[in-house]
Amino acid sequence: MNEQATLLSDKINAILSGAGSLLPELLLAVFFLLLIILDLFKSKSIKQLLPWLALTALFSTLVIQILGGYTSGNEAFLNLLLSDGLARFGGILFSATGIFTILLSLQHKPLEKLTEGKGEYYGLILILVLGLNLMAKSVNLLMVFLSIETVSIASYILTLILKDNRRSIEAGIKYILYGSLSAGVMVYGMSFCYGFTGTLNYTSEGFALALSQANGLLVTVAAILVFAGFFFKISAVPFHFWVPEVYRGAPMAVVALFSTGPKMAGILVILRFVAPFSDSLAFSDVQLFLGIAALATLVIGNLTALWQKTPRRLMAFSSVSHAGFLLAALLAFGTDYTSGILFYLTVLLFMNFGIFLFLQISEDELGVEELEHFSGLGKVYPYLGVIALLYLLSLTGLPPLAGFMGKLLIFTNIWEAYTLYNSPMLLALLGVGVLLTGVALFYYIKIPYYLFFKRNLREENLVISLSNKLLLAFFVLPLLVLFFKPDLLLNWIEQVLAQ
Repeated sequence: MNEQATLLSDKINAILSGAGSLLPELLLAVFFLLLIILDLFKSKSIKQLLPWLALTALFSTLVIQILGGYTSGNEAFLNLLLSDGLARFGGILFSATGIFTILLSLQHKPLEKLTEGKGEYYGLILILVLGLNLMAKSVNLLMVFLSIETVSIASYILTLILKDNRRSIEAGIKYILYGSLSAGVMVYGMSFCYGFTGTLNYTSEGFALALSQANGLLVTVAAILVFAGFFFKISAVPFHFWVPEVYRGAPMAVVALFSTGPKMAGILVILRFVAPFSDSLAFSDVQLFLGIAALATLVIGNLTALWQKTPRRLMAFSSVSHAGFLLAALLAFGTDYTSGILFYLTVLLFMNFGIFLFLQISEDELGVEELEHFSGLGKVYPYLGVIALLYLLSLTGLPPLAGFMGKLLIFTNIWEAYTLYNSPMLLALLGVGVLLTGVALFYYIKIPYYLFFKRNLREENLVISLSNKLLLAFFVLPLLVLFFKPDLLLNWIEQVLAQ
């Protein structure tokens, strides 16, 4: 009895001593409960206060994570969560993602007029960000599964938030079906990993040692099954089928969130997960699988985007292609590829929210649903046209914008890894990546082509709000600055990772 009491006391002390490392997550959970409670009131003034409370929560966590100092050391909390520099930088990106999502939501007419479930909507954004934080911190397979499912469940409901929209309902149902399938496959693979190693902590020395002694083929199969869940979150082939439907049916702010937050968290999880396999017999097989997945994602994402006729579906397959670039970057073993990946993720955050804000304005104010509906709007609204051109050039990876620097860092790391290992897969990834960057120009340039080179047949001339113009400028500014001064971000990334 005394032994049980002592063990319980030790566990409680461990929880209390490590609770500081979960300060951002605890803060988000408290504000989530506050939003849900306040949403029960019918007062219009309280309803209008809800998004600002959510912004307060996210801004507070952003400041906490930028300043740091809320955790001591790099010891895992109960062998479940690790608050290291990688998790901290990821948390900064996720908090910014949540803030940007709310800012876009405030500019979106259907969400602005939302009466029922308004607190639920903004509360779910907080829960999704909380789940993303846990994904970045997880060092335990069970914790990874729980955090991914937290993000997934919040995502399903956010997709269905506009209940009167038939497309949203259809997209949400398909999203749930694909998500359930990938989750089942992933947890099955995790059970294999536990059977091989006897531990769920995949960053421990025992996990890596046990994998190195296990049958290489079985380890490869287990890794591929686990990657099913990760690929679903980053929208990589073959778990990308949900992307065009969800991007077509969900509110634009939610689409921008899905194109950034879960993708960034999934990449950080894969970064941690692949490390133990580097010493196992299955390393070459896992590397080959990731390489094939990256190639397939790049090819399918870019080539399918060429044939799209709606902006939403075009950006859906654009998001798939960016997942391919990030998977390729993960194969640059032996190089300092973490900084390059985090740089690319940061740039992707501003590019995606900028272009989706442009598309949201185009839909809400100008009634654009097809690419041809952009015809001549660049001449009527030159500010919108020029800003859109900058975002699209950055997404393509052309100078003078930070998208070019992001892809350059990834290609440089892949080339450096090729010189170290002389791997044909790395050379193929490099060649295909450069080639498909040129292909991407063909589908991204469709929008500027319609904006500036087609005749405008509309007679109305609407006024774009100042808040929308300022937000567009806010998202494009870092893309210009980081092209000329990428060391500003790279040095900061190195400082955060070192802590």
